[in-house]
Amino acid sequence: MLDAAPDDLDGHRPGLKASRQKRLDTISRITGRLMARMDAAAGTANTKVLLHPATSPAVVQSGEHVASVVADFHGRLGIESGRQSLEAKRWVDAASEVRDKVLETGAERVDVSRRLGNEALDRARSVQGRLSSGIAGRALRRRGGEDEERDEQG
Repeated sequence: MLDAAPDDLDGHRPGLKASRQKRLDTISRITGRLMARMDAAAGTANTKVLLHPATSPAVVQSGEHVASVVADFHGRLGIESGRQSLEAKRWVDAASEVRDKVLETGAERVDVSRRLGNEALDRARSVQGRLSSGIAGRALRRRGGEDEERDEQG
């Protein structure tokens, strides 16, 4: 290239620029996938903090460290990075969320159970009422028949 004429260099520059942009796009795409995987791992770790209180925060912190290094790398290459940082969920916060969810679910289940119990009780009372009416009607008919027999015998 040093022996080439200046016009040849000017013609070669757009190709170099396009090639550089292609490499930057490839780097950006690959590091973006890496960060998506790291974010997914951190998200999973945050959901499992109750089961793994020591390792879950470590996973999130490692992901944040990698994100910091990748952001620095992107900055040196002139690649924009708009990633939001993640925070490790505290065990106490996770326990509070689970407690709240259990209380909410329990209250909903109690309401459903109460409603189903009331419906069953209403049905039982209805059946009891029909049975009582049927038995009373038969008893009256039997008595009525006995009274007629007495009148005929008497």
